[in-house]
Amino acid sequence: MVQNMSVEGKPKQIDQQPELPKVETSTKPPTDSEKLASHNLEREQTKAKKQDDAKISEIRASLGLEQAEGGKTTNQHLQEYLGLQEGAVERVALLKAKNLPDHYQTQRKALRDERLDKVIIAVIPDDLWVKGSQPSESSAENQLILIKQSYFEAQENPDEIAWLCHELAHCQNFLDAESPEAYQGNMQKFAFEDLKTEYTYPNNPVEQFTFTKQFQYLKEHGKSREDVLTMLSKYYHEEDFPFFNRLLDGVYGK
Repeated sequence: MVQNMSVEGKPKQIDQQPELPKVETSTKPPTDSEKLASHNLEREQTKAKKQDDAKISEIRASLGLEQAEGGKTTNQHLQEYLGLQEGAVERVALLKAKNLPDHYQTQRKALRDERLDKVIIAVIPDDLWVKGSQPSESSAENQLILIKQSYFEAQENPDEIAWLCHELAHCQNFLDAESPEAYQGNMQKFAFEDLKTEYTYPNNPVEQFTFTKQFQYLKEHGKSREDVLTMLSKYYHEEDFPFFNRLLDGVYGK
């Protein structure tokens, strides 16, 4: 108890405020009508969310930006591979190969394989790109192709060298492999023993398949052997060209 001293020096008790009576709150259970109203509200909210999700999906589909099946796994892969901060992966546009713009469809159709329709194309903003001057790459195990946005959206001679065809051929080769391990094993062996260098890239059976498909497409669309070599020189070193010339011999003849 807090005390104070009076003039007479005797202790004087400080007046205390009386305690207010406690107000009892009602714990009455909800009535049947209240339960029904709450249930109806939840049902309407769920219905509205489904309608909103359907509208969003419809809009994304019209733009060719459907979310991939297992999209969360795709996003997780992209976030980890590209080293993205949380939320940055939302800037990556995803579309299925069957929904590619018209000028890319000829490359898809050239491989004559409906399985590739479901391959996911991830269009990566330039500031998130990690592959240097190479404008595309594949993650065949995930049936996923990454392509640099500025390259993908180029208006003048878009993908003149047909990298998309090359990456789709990776996905096709993976699907045809006996197992994921077999696909990876082929990446680690030489396609041509007499052309061995320090590394098995690009001289391995997987790249032999993908570059051959790419060169066949380019030949069918009017590119000469010299055209192909000139375009390749932007991306590869001199030591890689014996391998490319071996493949070009098979496509164009010696």
